[in-house]
Amino acid sequence: MKLNRTRVLLVIATAAAASVAVAASIALASSGSGTSTTVLAPRSTFSDTIHLNDDRIKFQTKDPTDLVTQQVTFAPHAFSGWHHHPGFILVLVKSGHVTTHDENCRTKTYGPGQAFVESGSAPFEVTNDSGAETAIDVATQVAPGGSPFRVEDDPPPCAS
Repeated sequence: MKLNRTRVLLVIATAAAASVAVAASIALASSGSGTSTTVLAPRSTFSDTIHLNDDRIKFQTKDPTDLVTQQVTFAPHAFSGWHHHPGFILVLVKSGHVTTHDENCRTKTYGPGQAFVESGSAPFEVTNDSGAETAIDVATQVAPGGSPFRVEDDPPPCAS
């Protein structure tokens, strides 16, 4: 009887430790805070392949490709949370200032009339470090057909 009780306690302790580990890993990924999104153009699909090469600009797709355009508003001290996007995103800063943070915690700040690109599978975060100014970005994603818009990531080691 004592052996069975010990096994039950061991199973309970193991399950509790696993639950804590799962909760901790879920808690690391962050969807951000202080942002709001408005879809400006619903998700649309290029069903045919596209091969453009004009004026030293190339754009090529090999399979169906989705596009979606959104306006993202960053309240003061807002942050996107660490994430990445399938495909790439072209971001135009409409007003205010945003700061991008890459997987090595390198930062760059952009203001009205400037643009940046989000691409790759490494964690990336965008913040509004202002205490008073709201920032507004317009972002167009170009991604493989049917892919999610955003993938949540854990913060990189440098952000811990």
